[in-house]
Amino acid sequence: MGLRLGSWKTVTIAKDADPAISAETDLGGDFRSVQVYCPAIDTATLTVEPSRLTGDTPVQAYTLAVGGTDAVNTTANRATAGMVIFRDLGARYVSLLLSAVQTTAARTFYIRGIDPL
Repeated sequence: MGLRLGSWKTVTIAKDADPAISAETDLGGDFRSVQVYCPAIDTATLTVEPSRLTGDTPVQAYTLAVGGTDAVNTTANRATAGMVIFRDLGARYVSLLLSAVQTTAARTFYIRGIDPL
């Protein structure tokens, strides 16, 4: 059986929002991973922050490194458009966080869940 994908959701981070975080998005079910289409942005890192329940405060996701340091589930600094897959989040409710305020324009992202749980 092929990869099962959720439907695309539109997510916006407002111009000059500080912190540069989106409203919560309901992926429509619990998904193992989240795919994000990222537009060109004012240079920043991108993080998908999951919430346990709708309305909860979103939190940083980490990837457990056996016998090592846990990795922060965040992109490297970027400015160009691209597609990113955030693996093993196990999330339904997510917010997008940029590490820098977007001063040139609001940013529109498209996200969807991958591999329903």
